[in-house]
Amino acid sequence: MRSTDITRRSTWRQRAARLLDPTVARWDVSPPETPEPPPPEERGPGPWPAICEQFALRILASAYQMGAHLEAVEADEQDPDRLERLYRIDHANTRIRRHAENLQVLLGRRVEDADPQTVPLVDVVRAAASAVEHYPRIRVGHVVELAVVEFAADDVIRVLTELLDNATRFSPPTAPVTVSAFVTEDGGVLLRVEDAGVGLHPDHLTQLNALLSGRPANPLTLDPAAHLGLAVVAHLAVAHRLRVGLTTRPAGGTTATVAVPGALLCEIPAPGPAAAAPAPPAWPPAGHRTDPWSTPMATPHHGADTPTVRLATLDAPAGEPPPTTSQPTTGPPTAGLPRRVPESVRDRVPAPRPAADAGAGSPPEAWPDETAAFAAGVSDARTPTDGEGRQ
Repeated sequence: MRSTDITRRSTWRQRAARLLDPTVARWDVSPPETPEPPPPEERGPGPWPAICEQFALRILASAYQMGAHLEAVEADEQDPDRLERLYRIDHANTRIRRHAENLQVLLGRRVEDADPQTVPLVDVVRAAASAVEHYPRIRVGHVVELAVVEFAADDVIRVLTELLDNATRFSPPTAPVTVSAFVTEDGGVLLRVEDAGVGLHPDHLTQLNALLSGRPANPLTLDPAAHLGLAVVAHLAVAHRLRVGLTTRPAGGTTATVAVPGALLCEIPAPGPAAAAPAPPAWPPAGHRTDPWSTPMATPHHGADTPTVRLATLDAPAGEPPPTTSQPTTGPPTAGLPRRVPESVRDRVPAPRPAADAGAGSPPEAWPDETAAFAAGVSDARTPTDGEGRQ
């Protein structure tokens, strides 16, 4: 029924009022206008993020305090069985600290490290594996010789830790989990975590990849509480522009990849110069009397007793005498052990294979085929012919 019909229609009360009071020419029957509801107020996050952050900080403080006590007890423990139990407690305490740090990440807080430093990728893998409950099942494959810069090293470790934790939890308890790192064409590094689990449903795989890319599907049919680790990975991936993805392996299982951009990588820093060792005291010390039965120390000298046998070097061409070293040199050495030249693995180009020498025999690639052919020939020679079998 239209609203105009409602306004024109009068009720029996209005008609009775007109009969009792003829002066009433018209009765306003228009419905009262309902006021528009006020716009919803934008509520802030409230006190809960700050409360959760304080809980995370208190858990971290307790975990660090417990770790210090465990280190002191482990240093004094001699019994192997008790020491193993202490190591298990220490490892559980490490996981508690990891969960508290993840809570800070989900709250949008940056986890500050007391000693940030550039970490080689192999140490990134080891640190991530050490924070996983089922760490004995993790196998380390090829890891490129590069490092992660100091401001991103800890977050890359957290990303890899959560992926390793998922891989070990959702795969058979006896199946290994392999982690490796390779250089990409654009100068970055691709981290791969491969497991042999049951895999993921295609619909779930699509939604999880959307979550990891920072653009979760709407509506999200997955339970966010069941994928807390991937939620942490998504936050850190957006913060550092990491590209994280999940794919299904043809042989069964899931492969998680993390593309680390070249801006977060650097060469492995060379170790700092070692402190100069103190010079040994002069012998014999001043004022020391030489006993008659002591043997005097020989001093190096060059003269008629110097050995005359020259050692041949591998690099010296045939017929050319090696350089003599009997005379002392006062300047810097011009020859000696080979020195490593700093070189980036990201710029390394595989060297071309030298041409095969016609008289050097077959290349190593052909050895398996030649060996199989030789074995087949020997087997044919030992097999009796038809005439020999009848005799």
